[in-house]
Amino acid sequence: MKFPLLFALLASPAALCAADASQTIIDRAQQATPPSATPPVAPGIAVSPGDADAGNQRIAEKRTSPVKISVSYDTQFYYTDNVTLVAPGSVKENAFIWAQTVSVRGEFNSIALGEGMLTPSVGLVYQRFYHGIGEDHDVSPLDFSSLDFDSYSLPLGLRYRFGANWEANLGVTTNAVYGNDPSTNYHQILRSHTPAISLRKMIGLSDTQILSLGTSVSYSVTTADVSEGAFRDDRNDKTDYAVDAAYYYLMGKWTLGPTARVSYSDYLHWQESALATSGVNRREISASFGLSLSYALRPWASARLYSSYDFRKPQGNDEVDYSYTSKTLGLGLSLSAEF
Repeated sequence: MKFPLLFALLASPAALCAADASQTIIDRAQQATPPSATPPVAPGIAVSPGDADAGNQRIAEKRTSPVKISVSYDTQFYYTDNVTLVAPGSVKENAFIWAQTVSVRGEFNSIALGEGMLTPSVGLVYQRFYHGIGEDHDVSPLDFSSLDFDSYSLPLGLRYRFGANWEANLGVTTNAVYGNDPSTNYHQILRSHTPAISLRKMIGLSDTQILSLGTSVSYSVTTADVSEGAFRDDRNDKTDYAVDAAYYYLMGKWTLGPTARVSYSDYLHWQESALATSGVNRREISASFGLSLSYALRPWASARLYSSYDFRKPQGNDEVDYSYTSKTLGLGLSLSAEF
């Protein structure tokens, strides 16, 4: 029945509002990072992508170290027209966001398994998001610093490449999101452990065109900060089913890359209100459509211009509207090195 739940919502507006900022941070932290225009498999590695009999032929490179270390830094400065991810019909607030990502990845020697190669890896990813860059608070009362957050991730993975440019991945990622509001103490908002499995097919359409098609399933076990109320600490637990596609058109140092991703999320223990005694069947479809244009400044550096359109549409019977639409336009710079 919805009436007891609606009564609980009306009876506890303070508790519900207290969770809004944290929920916005969690939602944005779980959004897909605006994509770079670099394809998942570097062009030129596949010698005969169209040879179905021989499969994916790769140039053998002797490695003296048992681990290949990759280090990267990415910085993005972008504009969004819906920084708080409010529902259609509500007043949207736009903002400029500065996002930085530092990642270290260790890839171990590959192991021949059947007709393919199995490669284990481990990584460490740090992200920092600043919201409302360039705001003049003497003119506008808006202050989005409460949405600033840091994210730390530890991904462990097994990649299996086989056949004609097929790739399967099995992994688990441990993640922690920390609120970085200067008016409060630096504190953990969300912790999660997410096992996932994915399958991807790379299709070489020509010497200058690559098509990537993928699908994935993930399950997130979460623990949220509930110090502001009596919410369940696992209300963000969910299962995600996703499909994605990307097309890369290579023009010398330029790469044009339209992308699309659609996901279906099923929340397992969602709770609309701190006083609600029953769970809510929260299910939703999210989608992101993007276009990026990148330029290789050096073999280890690239710049890009990108835009995206994102939306979320509820599919369950939740009383609160979690739908939103968001448009983004930004610039990015990526640096990388391998050892």
